[in-house]
Formats: sequence, C-alpha cells, structure tokens
Amino acid sequence: MAVMLTVDEIGARVLAYNREADLDLVARAYRFAEGAHRGQLRHSGEPYFSHPLAVVEILLGLELDVPTLCAALLHDTVEDTPTSLNDLRHRFGSEVASLVDGVTKVELLAEATPSEKRATNLGKIVSAMVGDIRVALIKVADRLHNMRTLAAMGAAKQARIAAETRDLYVPIAMGLGLGAIYPELAELSYQVLHREEYDEICACFDYAHERVRARGESFAGELLQRLAPRFPGARVECRPCFAHEVARIQRSLGEPIERLAHILRVTVIVEHDDDCYPVLGILHALRPPILDRFKDYIATPRSNQYRALHSRLRGARGCTIRVRILSVAMDQVARRGVTYQWAYKRGADEPPAAFARRMQWLHELQEAQKAMLTSDEFVEMARDTLASDRIHPVTPRGDVLNLPRGATLLDFACAIHTDLAYHCAGGRVDGRRVERDHVLRTGDQVEILTEAMIEPAPSWLTFVRTPHARRLLREQMRSRQRERTIAIGRDRLRAIPALAGVADGARASCPAAQAAARRLGLANVDALLARLGAGRLSMGELRAAMGEQGGEEKVGEAAAACLLLGEANTRLYHLAHCCHPLAGDDVIAFFSQRDGIIVHRRICHHAVRRAVDVDEVVPVRWQSEAALGGQVGMVVEMRNEPGALATVCSRIGEQGGNILCTRTLGVGHRFGSAHFDLEVRNLNHLVRLLDALRGETVVVSAERV
Repeated sequence: MAVMLTVDEIGARVLAYNREADLDLVARAYRFAEGAHRGQLRHSGEPYFSHPLAVVEILLGLELDVPTLCAALLHDTVEDTPTSLNDLRHRFGSEVASLVDGVTKVELLAEATPSEKRATNLGKIVSAMVGDIRVALIKVADRLHNMRTLAAMGAAKQARIAAETRDLYVPIAMGLGLGAIYPELAELSYQVLHREEYDEICACFDYAHERVRARGESFAGELLQRLAPRFPGARVECRPCFAHEVARIQRSLGEPIERLAHILRVTVIVEHDDDCYPVLGILHALRPPILDRFKDYIATPRSNQYRALHSRLRGARGCTIRVRILSVAMDQVARRGVTYQWAYKRGADEPPAAFARRMQWLHELQEAQKAMLTSDEFVEMARDTLASDRIHPVTPRGDVLNLPRGATLLDFACAIHTDLAYHCAGGRVDGRRVERDHVLRTGDQVEILTEAMIEPAPSWLTFVRTPHARRLLREQMRSRQRERTIAIGRDRLRAIPALAGVADGARASCPAAQAAARRLGLANVDALLARLGAGRLSMGELRAAMGEQGGEEKVGEAAAACLLLGEANTRLYHLAHCCHPLAGDDVIAFFSQRDGIIVHRRICHHAVRRAVDVDEVVPVRWQSEAALGGQVGMVVEMRNEPGALATVCSRIGEQGGNILCTRTLGVGHRFGSAHFDLEVRNLNHLVRLLDALRGETVVVSAERV
C-alpha cells in the first residue's frame, strides 16, 4: 500500500523552497481532490487519491509553484468525477483551471493507426506546452507514476502504454532536461517492452554487483583524496548502468552483456563551473582516458542546455569508467532541467535567455506542426528534434548553430535567412565546395553560396531534416506556384474576345474581369486568375461569367489573344518533351492543372489526340525572331567508311549545333545510321544545319525525328 502524503507534509516541503507560498490554496485543493475521488480505486486496489498525491510528490522534487501543485492534485477530477472546469475556475482561479484543462488525458482516435495516435497525442501535448510549459511537467510526472504502477494492468495495455512512454514521454522529459525523471521512464518502458533482455541484463548485473560496487567505492575514495586539497567541497557519486543504457551500448559496440556489466558510472560534482576542467585533468592523470570518447557539453551545451564534461577511463581488470563532471549549478540543471531557471517561480514577466534557449526544441516542434507533415514524418521529426545528439556547425561570423544530427547544408541555410535558403546553390565547408544535401558535422565552418535564378524544388524536401526548413521551403514553393498560376490565368484571358483589345497591364483589373469575379463569388480578380491558371475554372465558365454568347473572333482579336512564346514568357509555359518544338515550328498549346501550359508541334500525336477538347487549347504564337534554344532529335544515314561519323560531328559543330548525345542505330556493309540529340537555336537554325549535312558526300540522308 502506497504511503500517502498529508497536506501538512506537502506544505512543509513547499515552504522549504518557497517561503511565500499560498498554503491555503494547496490545502483547499487537497481536500477537494480527496473528496472528489473518495470511494474510487485504482487497478492496483489502492485509493485513487494516492495517484495525484504521488504526482505532487514528484513535482515537489522539482520545486514547482503552488498553482502547478494544485493542478496536479486536481488533474483527474474533471475526467473521472462530476467536477467541471467551471467549478475549478470558481474555487481555485483561472490559472489552476487552465492547467487542469491542459493535462486532461488525450483521447485516442478509435480508428487511427498507431503512428496517427502518437502524432495526435504529441501534437496536443505540444500545443498545450506552447500555452504553458507546466502542462508538460504535470503530464510527465503523471506518466512516471503510471509507469511505476503499470504491473496492475493487462499485458496488452502495459505494452501500449510503455511504447507511448518510450516514443513520446521520454523524449519530452529529455527535452525539458528532467534528468531526475527521464532515465526512470526509459528504464520502466524498456522493462515492459524487452522483458527477456531486461531480465538477462539484471541477472548479469546482480552477479557482478558486489565487484562493481567495491571498485566504485575504491575509485571514489582514491579520487576524493586527489581532489580534497584543491576542491574540498567536491562530491563523487557512483552507480552501475541502467539496463536500457546497457542494451543501447551493447547494440552500438557489439560487446557481450557480461562484459558491459562491469561498466561504472561516476559523477563528480564541484562547487564552481571553472573547477570542471582542472578536475578533468586530475581524472586523466588518475586513470588513462579512452581516446575519442571525450565530449565537452560545457562549450557546446545540448539542446536542453545540459552542460557537463564527459570522459571514459580505463579501469582495473577491463572495467570501463564513464565519468561526468558538473558544477553544483550544472547538476541542478541536469536534474531539474527547465524548472531550475523557471520564470514563473521567479515572478519574471519574461523567461531568462537560458530558459528561452532550453525551449528551442519546443519551437522546432511547433514548426513541425506547421510543416504539413504526415503522422509518421511528424513523430520521426519530433524524435530527431528531441534527441540529445545534436551538431554545432559554425557560420563565417563565428556564430554556432544547434541542429539535429543529419542536418544538411540547406538546413543550415534555412536556419540563417530565407534569402540564403531560397537561392542556395551549394556552399563551402572548411573551404571545400559541397552540394545542398551535404550532411554537416560539429565544428564545420560553413559558407552558403547563392544564385538569384535558383528557386526551391520539391526534391529539396527529400534531404532537409529540420521542421523549420520544411516549412520555409513548402511555403515558398506554394507562394511561387500561386504566382505562376496567376500569371498563367492572366495570359489565358487573352483568349476572351471581349478583352482582346485591352492592354496586358490593364486586362486583369478591367471592369469586365472584376464583374466576373463577383459573379463567381470570388474575393478579387487575383482569386479568379489563380483558379483559371490552376485549371479549377474553365474558359467556358469564365466566358459565361463575363456574359459572352460566343461568336467569331476577328483576326486582330485572335492575334492579340495569343500567348507569345519567347524569352520573356518562358516561366508561363513548358515545351513538350515528346516532340521538342522549336521556335518557328507550327505549334499548339494545351492547359492542364498539373502541368500548366504545354506547347506541342501540331503534328505530334499527343497534340492531335488532345485537340478535340477545345476548352484545353491555349492560343499561342512565336515571338518574332525567337531564339530560345531547344533540344531536337535527328537521324543521319551515312556511308560506312572511315571518318564518316567524324565528318558529321564536325559539320554539326561548324553550324553551331551542340551534340548532347549520339548512339548508333545500325551498321550494314555499305551504310550505317546514327541518332543525335542536339541543341539548336530555332527552326531556321535546324534547317540550315540539315542542309549542310545533306551537302556532305558521306551523308545519304539527314532528317529530324
């Protein structure tokens, strides 16, 4: 049976760290919750009120404020008793009621997949934390006590709750820096989800426990003797590894569990931050360090602002000693995380800078929510965001960025400025040229290179890692797509006879277009153009909205209504890859919602098939002297004699053609043929090139394909 805190015990512990606490509010919340849960039992058979008291006891260890403790006492009253939020608001104030509302258990979607459940729960927790971080603290404490008493549940429910704890609550507790809580959460979930491994590890540890304990006491005593002259206030704590830590190390190193049972964890706590580095020197003099296993989290703190020195030492008889060195203040941050420098407790209007840095991960999760990710992507992104393993590349000005492991050059660009992100052409890492998808490492000196003509492409989303980068790129691509659809819609207005005589700049804002937008129930002409350009409004519907009855267009009107194909308008259309039209070809264009305006040669079989749908046809004509350059296919039949292919290639080059690719189609005794993919300026250029080839004695025929 659990030992339940009394209201006096709670009051005494609160006064120990907050002499101005409103103990009357705590007492009223205690009595109300006790009465509301009277007669209710947990699955274990214990009084239900023992659960909120256990949650309060956990939060007392974090020295939380009175409203948080009251909300912890009351957090299940709304869901499990007739009490309403209005009752709580009337009795205890809006602050306590708001916290209780935030921690009300999340209802799982009955038909959702496991990943959707996790994403939904995580999303709601993130949204609640944005409003008040104390919601997360209560939720984590609530989950810790539920995990401690999980044995009373059925096996299936144990597995589900343990998996949710591992995937959601452990990362959140890590993000909050709650070193006093997240290791226990991770251990309890591992115990349920990997029972056989857990039992095997515990058996090995029980066998080695006395030897490890003896070695730990011997090492601690020896170390304290060395530290005492210079650091009389230093403390040394020793403990074996948690089972889930051993399993992670075993997967990483491939060592047998029996050997890992001898790993010793040592924590050295000194009075001042400046004492940490000298103590490291003493440790390395006492036991030889393992190379490449030193981590300086003082110079580069983790994303939750955890600071310490980590090192590994070689102990006696193959024992590995994993050492952490912290100051007293660093140890408080490591244990209590976000609560140590908490703005609420200090009565400040704004959180201190350290608090804001510690909550950077929460802002990254907000970005992930805005980035329109799938459920699986959101959960994976949250896991990456909350991971303690981060990288710290450096800008040319010496600023250090904090990014998740696996972040790329483009993530770096997005973290600095949108102009760098949208026009990123690659970069330099330590002076070496790299591509956008280059994965960065801690200490990399990174410079972003840009080109004004470059724009974000969908492929960029396949290699960025941060939610912020995904959101920025998606927003920019949506914005650019809307600009393009409006431009396409504006040019499609050329096909409306009533607007054919209106100047280009005034066509979209003329009274006829504005009246059509109103008749279609659209906010403005831009909305009409976007619909027209995206294919959600047909030309027939637009003509009807403008009151047109059809009829023959005049020649001048038809010419004015054509989209000009030239260098100035290349962003409004695409040249079809099936027939590769060149400037000067007889062409026809079609509009589709997916591809926009596509230009074909009239003899293209795709164009012949689509021409029956007159509403898709977009009138186009080539701009005078258009020389856009384009790709074209050509088959040359030539005599099978030495130097024939060289002669053909030489003639193509002399005529200004650029050979992209060539392949042999067939070689006979007297003749052979080859296919060329060329770049030429326009149709006239191609005709001159073909005429030049046909004039060569080795060429039998040369034809465009």
